[in-house]
Amino acid sequence: MFAPVVTKVKTEDGIQWHCERQGSGPHVILIPSGEGDCESFATVARALASAFTITTFDMPGMSRTTAPDSALHALSASKLAEQIVGLLDQLSIDKAAFYGCSSGGLAALALAADHPSRVRGVVVHEVPLAQAESIQRFKTMDDVTAVETCRYAFSSVMCEDQEKWLALGPAYHQRLDRNYLTWARNYANIVERAFTVEELTKRPVCWTIGSLTPAGFFFQNVVDGYGAGIAVGLLPSKHFPQVTVPGILAEHIKTAIEKFPS
Repeated sequence: MFAPVVTKVKTEDGIQWHCERQGSGPHVILIPSGEGDCESFATVARALASAFTITTFDMPGMSRTTAPDSALHALSASKLAEQIVGLLDQLSIDKAAFYGCSSGGLAALALAADHPSRVRGVVVHEVPLAQAESIQRFKTMDDVTAVETCRYAFSSVMCEDQEKWLALGPAYHQRLDRNYLTWARNYANIVERAFTVEELTKRPVCWTIGSLTPAGFFFQNVVDGYGAGIAVGLLPSKHFPQVTVPGILAEHIKTAIEKFPS
């Protein structure tokens, strides 16, 4: 059984990253989604650690990763990718495969597009390529309403298994109560990026949406994937397969990465 090594890593942009690393073999980076906390990857990371060196982290300004205001100002997919490359530099990781769901998937696609020399390939799930009207409403919500709305949306609308969501534990959910406001004020306003066919084909992409998610939510994933010649598959989950079907997700990631070039 692998146990993660927890470290604090400061990058030149002033971000103090909470990092968790375990395993041995080729590097795989697990990028958290909107809730920003890497604890949701614990089961997936353990399952992959026998074949890969797994690195994951809390996102800038989230949970145990602190960040200056400049790191959260005008966030975009490209800016998140640059921040992650800064972390890779500090960890002496030259090239890796990446998994990301939601905004984590957006960052993974930006890494492949903007920094292809650092990327073996990416595995992404339900990438927010277009901003829903419901997300735009967070810009005008007061703090209390934003947190309460996030609690409901993350636990119920985006997750099909309440028990597994709650099983992440009180400490995790206490951190998320703080993260929700950071997400609503910064990450929810990420400027969407329209990836070109050239950008989507610089590095291998394995792409899925959830079979339990209403098709319209992430239909643009299918459109853009198909346009770039990428088959978009299904995982038996909604938005957070790392929480509800971690074993299936781990095997999916492993199978995809084994097909990526070294």
